Amino acid sequence: PVSPQVSRAVPPPGPPGPGPPPALPKRLKKSKPSPAPRDLGRWKPADDLLLINAVLQTNDLTSVHLGVKFSCRFTLREIQERWYSLLYDPVICKLSCQAMRQLHPEAVAAIQSKVLFSKAEEQLLTRVPSSPVPSLDTFQELLQRHPAVFYPARTPKALQLHWQLLRQYHLLQDQT
Repeated sequence: PVSPQVSRAVPPPGPPGPGPPPALPKRLKKSKPSPAPRDLGRWKPADDLLLINAVLQTNDLTSVHLGVKFSCRFTLREIQERWYSLLYDPVICKLSCQAMRQLHPEAVAAIQSKVLFSKAEEQLLTRVPSSPVPSLDTFQELLQRHPAVFYPARTPKALQLHWQLLRQYHLLQDQT
């Protein structure tokens, strides 16, 4: 015996309707399949933390793509999709937050040390003269005078190393 619900769902046999069935709209034909489950595993909690901190520092996903070394190579599009997922997909956001909370404090510190420098941080560093070569105390003072500008995990040594790169590429204000 066939239930009445099933018999209503199946069209009655008969002559086909006039002409071919209507074509699907183009946007349905060309829609991309949702990301495969394997892609979800590529983003590690450390990558998410690095992505979040780097975007908060630079406000620029392209800079993050070019300047951050993640656990594997992500395209700009993958980085954009992950960022939007973290912002707008409650399931992914919740899972990611839970995983990031489980990171060891040493791992978090290592990740935070890799965060890109913001433009404001670099502007302050370019004001440090190229000679005489400043000591670590100079960078400690800079951190103390501008705590709101510098990323909280910055150390005087990290500032000194970045300043040396700026000097090497002649990006300091007193260099021509």
